[in-house]
Amino acid sequence: MFQHAGNCYAALPKHVAGDLPRISVSTSAPVQVDQANVQTPFWEGMDLALAFIDKGAIDERCTASLGDLNPTATTRNAALALMLRVNARGEDERLPIRVINRDYLYFTGELVEDRDAIAQGTSGSFAFVNDKPIGMAIESDGEAFATFIRSEEIFLNINRFLSEQGRAFSSQSSGSFSQESGTFQGLPFAEFKTNSPASLPQYGLRNVTSDGLFVTDPSGPVVLMFRLEASSTTPVSRVRITSPSNGPYAVPKVISVSLAVDPEGTRFRPWTEGEMRPDGFFDTGRLAPRNARWVQITIRSAWNDGDLALNQVSVQ
Repeated sequence: MFQHAGNCYAALPKHVAGDLPRISVSTSAPVQVDQANVQTPFWEGMDLALAFIDKGAIDERCTASLGDLNPTATTRNAALALMLRVNARGEDERLPIRVINRDYLYFTGELVEDRDAIAQGTSGSFAFVNDKPIGMAIESDGEAFATFIRSEEIFLNINRFLSEQGRAFSSQSSGSFSQESGTFQGLPFAEFKTNSPASLPQYGLRNVTSDGLFVTDPSGPVVLMFRLEASSTTPVSRVRITSPSNGPYAVPKVISVSLAVDPEGTRFRPWTEGEMRPDGFFDTGRLAPRNARWVQITIRSAWNDGDLALNQVSVQ
């Protein structure tokens, strides 16, 4: 597992993820369990999938970074490593392996101790050198050998997908703000404003409070402003946004959130920034509460081309 742009992800073999889009993820002891969505955007024949773990119990355990998968010169050429796997009780098992038959994409790990065995369910276990991952097991050949994808290959493909894919919106303004009123899921809002008008009237911004869609063709960063219905400032601690990921619309990528306490909503201060997951979920998680009268959401880029779409925004 690793943190990237405010989200928790997990790398795992494609054959372990299976064909269903949702999986359960369980940590080592003390065991925490959560759900995740899975995508397999990598080249055909690569046994690699990426799980997008829901915000929740696992967040505090998700402490590694994507860069940890990029080995140093020392770890890349190491002859000995420890294969780490987690059993059904959440206990860590560390098996010494000897690295042999290293090629461009893979290496073979051979157990050092005769008493050890590579059991069924080893796929997805990582080999480590000095706590640095060097490869992920994808298959075994008997009880003494396993084939590993090299971690630099995992890093290369995941980093390309998460960091290079998408388009950034130019910094130019996309026009004056339009304004709508309506009811909001989460904290109630009195006003909606946006600088990027809906592509069609039926795709207006008020749809983010219902089962509809807000759809726009951005010519720059998309700014959404919401005034709290309360007569005074209200504590805000979380923002959630969803976007349809299976369809013709672009999914937002980089999102920043600012808050303002003045009644007119002219003096915004940055609060938090992160990325919407490629499967269309953005969740700041629980943050220290900040007082606000206005919440401003700025969408700075998208994962793909086309009209941008949102189907729900919730502020708590």
